[in-house]
Amino acid sequence: MREFVSLTKRYRFSAGHRLYLKGLSDEENMKIFDTCSNPNGHGHDYYVELKIGGDIDPVTGMVVAPGELDRAVIPVLDKLDYKRLDIEVPYFREHQPTGENIARYIWERLEPSLRCRLIHIRVSETDSSYFEYFEEGSYPYECKKSRKGNT
Repeated sequence: MREFVSLTKRYRFSAGHRLYLKGLSDEENMKIFDTCSNPNGHGHDYYVELKIGGDIDPVTGMVVAPGELDRAVIPVLDKLDYKRLDIEVPYFREHQPTGENIARYIWERLEPSLRCRLIHIRVSETDSSYFEYFEEGSYPYECKKSRKGNT
């Protein structure tokens, strides 16, 4: 049986946003997005949890060195930190800056540098809501099935 180990690390950034569909009135947008459609925007302290997996390195005893993970993650989050997402980040001019899309944005930018080790992303927007993102095949048991040809 093959072992699998994961590490979860938590990061934080602050950002503002407004959720708004251009073809609708302010009143219609408020019905859909509630206070997230405030014309002046509003902000959150986001917490991002990344689950990284792989084999334990026989030399370091770790799945990934903390510095290596930080070098991949911090530049991505710095592009969001203290920004008005729907105005200052080009991606969110085309995609609503929802928690779901923020999680996908982070994944798309981290996956190439973390290769197959990125398993799961969780973005907490408030104390009572969070959004999770992963792709098919990123969980260890799915990788095992793929290796056996049971896709």
